[in-house]
Amino acid sequence: MIGAVLLVLACSAWHATAWANTVLFRVQPEVSEVTFRATSRLMNADGRFQRLSGQVVVDPQDLATAKVKVSIEAGSIDTGISMRDSHLRSEDFLDVRKFPTITFESQRVEGVGQRVNVVGQLTIHGVTHEIAVPINVSVSDVALVASGELVINRRDYGIVYDSFLNPVGDDVRISFTFRARAG
Repeated sequence: MIGAVLLVLACSAWHATAWANTVLFRVQPEVSEVTFRATSRLMNADGRFQRLSGQVVVDPQDLATAKVKVSIEAGSIDTGISMRDSHLRSEDFLDVRKFPTITFESQRVEGVGQRVNVVGQLTIHGVTHEIAVPINVSVSDVALVASGELVINRRDYGIVYDSFLNPVGDDVRISFTFRARAG
């Protein structure tokens, strides 16, 4: 349901030989984060995903060359309330047994400078949609930091659970910061 966002945001490596100045950056999960906020009548769900991985291949002088791939372990969802986390992992929401990962793979990067839109395929709950993710990027020859925020509609990804007593909002706000090192 939530998140992915990855969302928000992830992309796939291409053949580095095609770009003379490309660098492979590997996301450092221990200092990166994907968080979310989902609303409901009684209690909003704020949380994060604990396990993620990813890589970016890019010429640091030309962000339009970037290819990004991010994968999030859906079962690593954590809202700080174990009963709610179990429900979010169930068939009612993320169905992590059937759909263990949330992925994002870029198709292109639009814009120049440190503020770009990464357009790619976001897959949550087995459903894939093209999205454009606004990202702030800082990149050097050895490090990359990408952060952003987006809103997805959970129903677009086949997550349609509803409760009469505690209606759940359709929109989920996803925020992320990926820190990566060359190598």
